[in-house]
Amino acid sequence: MKKLMAIVLLGVVLAGCAAKKPVVGSANQFDSDSYLTLVTADSVIQQTKASLTANAFPASIVPAVTAALNGLITAYDVANPVYVAYHNAALAGQATAAQQSAVTSSLGAVSTATTALVTAKGGK
Repeated sequence: MKKLMAIVLLGVVLAGCAAKKPVVGSANQFDSDSYLTLVTADSVIQQTKASLTANAFPASIVPAVTAALNGLITAYDVANPVYVAYHNAALAGQATAAQQSAVTSSLGAVSTATTALVTAKGGK
């Protein structure tokens, strides 16, 4: 569980640094930050799935964790193609404000779902 929190914290720190460099292959800082948010969410999803498989949670919270995990997976599944469309357009120099807004909105849902999952786990 501490590893999961470290991953989430790393994502937050990376997203909050003012003097950071974009990830190689990204079109700009927004593209880079969005990519890192999705990578972090995917890591949280995979770690939680592994923890559920290993019966690492008390039985009393498994239903809530499973429901919150499914919520995060749904949010991720919506955000990822929205991001990919933006990323490809940005690399071609054709990204629109509407695409960037859609990415921001979908990543907000990912963030909310990630918080819900951490809460369901008991903040661990």
